[in-house]
Amino acid sequence: MDKKQKLLDLIDKAGRGSIEAAEAIAEGYFKGDFGEPNPEKAKKWASYAAKHGSENAQKLLNQL
Repeated sequence: MDKKQKLLDLIDKAGRGSIEAAEAIAEGYFKGDFGEPNPEKAKKWASYAAKHGSENAQKLLNQL
């Protein structure tokens, strides 16, 4: 599975309420797994996941 397809699958899962998927998207954007690192998008997804109880997303937000 290529990077773009993986991202689309994660966005689909996040759209259906998967906090783990939102967390994975945030981490992927932070690390550059989907191309260039994108702190702005990482922050958006990490904020969403953290708001729904993700401790890992909260830790990621603290790094941004």
